[in-house]
Amino acid sequence: MNYRHAFHAGNFADVVKHAVLARVVAHLREKDSAFRIIDTHAGSGLTRLTGREARRTGEWRQGIGRLLAAPLEPRIRGLLAPYLEAIAEYNPGERLLAYPGSPLLALSWLRPQDRLIACELVPAAAAALARSFGKNRRAKVITIDGWTALTAYVPPRERRGLVLIDPPFEAPGEFDRLAEHLARAHRKWATGIYLLWYPIKDIAETERFARNMAGLGIPKILRAEVRIAVPRDKSLIGKSLIGSGLLLVNPPWRLETELQSLLPALAGVLRRDRQGAARLDWLASEK
Repeated sequence: MNYRHAFHAGNFADVVKHAVLARVVAHLREKDSAFRIIDTHAGSGLTRLTGREARRTGEWRQGIGRLLAAPLEPRIRGLLAPYLEAIAEYNPGERLLAYPGSPLLALSWLRPQDRLIACELVPAAAAALARSFGKNRRAKVITIDGWTALTAYVPPRERRGLVLIDPPFEAPGEFDRLAEHLARAHRKWATGIYLLWYPIKDIAETERFARNMAGLGIPKILRAEVRIAVPRDKSLIGKSLIGSGLLLVNPPWRLETELQSLLPALAGVLRRDRQGAARLDWLASEK
């Protein structure tokens, strides 16, 4: 995948990922004790939707644009409230002009005692993100490879928190790399919450990935997926993004119940054909 996030900012995959991220952080905030968020592939921060890259694809129109225009049931709107309020902070007028990436969203949800480490390998992107953070002492940008960061910064000093793993999937073998590095990080910090994003382009490939993850011996892995379409042309399998997948290791205990309502609602808003649907199941569970 030749990936530059400005082309894809605010698309359906971002909406699914960030809506779930918001719910995880909401649960972390329920306890007074401090927590830390580690974003391993943080990106550059804010994307101007009026910029050349975002205008070229217009993917945000089928993602956050659709969500903001959709009539939502009160319960679903309540679950989405932290996410939608964070988006509104960057768009004070009636027009949607900017989309914040995961580190800026995470920062908006932190309390004074909480901290964020944002890891980004590309120097220009790391510098842009640092400018977005300004002098906020709760957040720090580190120019480092995300896979190295995944094991270097766990466990955090707070012993409570979330690791967001959102690689660009540019290179071959990223699914295998994701499983390998998660296993290493989990051995160092078995009680942490891990949120892993992956693209759904070839269902057979993601099913192999799921089986691999289930065989790691990690006790609690919840799978959450939203598929927006099914390719009608077999030649397109593996080439176009048809879904957004998330694996949650050690998810907060009430999150599963929330996602049982939230994921189908998101699928209903974001799907592009009648085959679009949500899936929520356990790859590994102690229950």
